[in-house]
Amino acid sequence: MATTVILVRHGETAWNLEQRYQGQEDSPLSDLGLFQARRVGQFLSKRPIAAVYTSDLGRAVQTAQLIAEHHQLTPTLDQRLREMSFGVWEGLTRKEVAERYPELYYGRLQDRSSHPIPGGEDPADVVRRFRGCLEELVDRHAGETIVVVSHGAALRLTLAALLEIPLSRSQCLSQSNGGISELAHSPKGSPCPWRVITINSTYHLL
Repeated sequence: MATTVILVRHGETAWNLEQRYQGQEDSPLSDLGLFQARRVGQFLSKRPIAAVYTSDLGRAVQTAQLIAEHHQLTPTLDQRLREMSFGVWEGLTRKEVAERYPELYYGRLQDRSSHPIPGGEDPADVVRRFRGCLEELVDRHAGETIVVVSHGAALRLTLAALLEIPLSRSQCLSQSNGGISELAHSPKGSPCPWRVITINSTYHLL
């Protein structure tokens, strides 16, 4: 039986508002972010959710808790679902990064996978850890529906990998705060192991 995986990006944060790179640093959900997380929870409240898994970073945990409470569940935290580390860029605004690292910043706009950030995480490593976690979860919850709460870059990279899109083009997959992507994972041996139901749906936030 297929396992349904509902991927959710956390709600908007204070640093999102400031256009500041968060990576594996953290900032709390803004008022809008709390609203978005609550709307995701309400939207998924009628779905038969077996478990909620989340990155251990605070903004994701807050979002996951507001989803899990509708199902009398406690989110399970997993570091493998964390955001990509942005190294020396973390805590800086996009404007500050463009001023201090112009060649790298603009190079990454064209191809992020071949322009590593000093002290940052390689995109392939992000996919490796995230995908490893997903593979464990779909085996554990065969035939069930689960929610996985994570972060923009980590979700874009993982979705690209699952759909066999080059990681250098992962930025073409939008992941909005509070956005929902739903995939169905088929048993091993299927010609289409990951089938897309929707990517970055935000209708529930209107």
